[in-house]
Amino acid sequence: MIESEDDGPITARSLMELLNAAYTLHPAFGEAQLIETGTGVRPAFPDNLPRVFESDGRIFVNGFYRHGFLLAPAMAREVVERIGLSGTRLSHRSEQGAKQRMQEGHPS
Repeated sequence: MIESEDDGPITARSLMELLNAAYTLHPAFGEAQLIETGTGVRPAFPDNLPRVFESDGRIFVNGFYRHGFLLAPAMAREVVERIGLSGTRLSHRSEQGAKQRMQEGHPS
């Protein structure tokens, strides 16, 4: 994420920096198609707490806001614990139950 006081559309420089970072991670990003860009969007839940939840056999980790780098180790530990507790099958809860817990503000 590139921090800026400007609330306008994305600048060419910001987009190039972001795309360069993606390409550095893996050259296949060079062939990706950009469908949409956005600014001023923060990945956060209303209470600003991150969530780790399971749905349909997948683990989702969301809501880091601007603190992803700092929170990543703790959230990764929680994912590892869930995988260890659930064995090879990650989803032991229904998709409906996971959605309900997320709406109620419960991380698990």
